[in-house]
Amino acid sequence: MKVIGLGLQKGGVGKTSISVALAAELAKTSKVLLIDADPQGNASGALLKEIDYELADALLNNCTADQPVTKTAIPNLWIMPTKPLETEGKEKSKLRVYKKNVASEEPFVMDDLTKEFQDDFDFCLFDTSPDFSTFEENIFYACDEIIPVMKCDTFSADGLTIFLENINDFKRRRRCEKATIKTVVINEHNASFALDTNIKNAIMNQAGYNKIIVPQDQAFKKAQAYQTSIQEIGAKATTLKAIAELANAIKG
Repeated sequence: MKVIGLGLQKGGVGKTSISVALAAELAKTSKVLLIDADPQGNASGALLKEIDYELADALLNNCTADQPVTKTAIPNLWIMPTKPLETEGKEKSKLRVYKKNVASEEPFVMDDLTKEFQDDFDFCLFDTSPDFSTFEENIFYACDEIIPVMKCDTFSADGLTIFLENINDFKRRRRCEKATIKTVVINEHNASFALDTNIKNAIMNQAGYNKIIVPQDQAFKKAQAYQTSIQEIGAKATTLKAIAELANAIKG
C-alpha cells in the first residue's frame, strides 16, 4: 500500500477537493482508503451522510482501527472519517482534542495505523489541515509521498515555500527517509487572469518537481453538494485530464 499525504500551510486552496477527486480517480482501478485528518471534516461531509465511529475514536482507543472505515458510494473507495465541525462544533471535536493533548506523545501512531491496512488497500490518502503541528508531522512520517496543493495567488506561493522548508526540517529532525515530494498541484488556475499565469509560470520554472495544473471548475462544488466525485457529474475535460495525470504520477 502506498501512503500519500496532501497538504499546505494555507487554507482555502482546494486541498480537500483534490483529495476526494484523486481518491475517486485511483479507485477506478485500485482499492483506496481516504483518511480525513482535518478537524473540519470536509472530506467526510462530502462523501458520507452519517458517521458512526471516526478517526479520533481509533486514535483515542475508543474503538478498533477498522471500525471507523466506511464504504462510500464510489466503488472501491473507503473513508476513515472525521465528523464535520458544523455538526460537532470546536469544543466537541475529538480530533482537535487529540491534536492538542495526545499527538505529541505518539510520534509513530499514524505509521502504525496505516500498517493496519497495508494488506487491505492499494492506496491510502491523508487529507490534512492547513497546519504543521506535531499531529501533521506524525501523518507525514507515515507517508511515502507528500503532494502540496496550492492556488495561483501570492499567499499560496509563499505557503508553498514555507511548507517545503518545514518538510525538509521535519525530515531532518525526525530522521524520516520517506515523505518525498515529487509533485505539486497548482489548483483553480484561470488562464484569463494575468496574475494566475505569472504565478503558474514562476512555479512551473522551479526545478525538481512535477507540476499538475488544475483549472477552475464549478464541478468541485457540485460534487460536494451531491456527495459524489467530479468524475460523476461532468467536470471539464481539462480538469479530468489533470486529475488523471496526478493519479498516474502517484502510480509511478
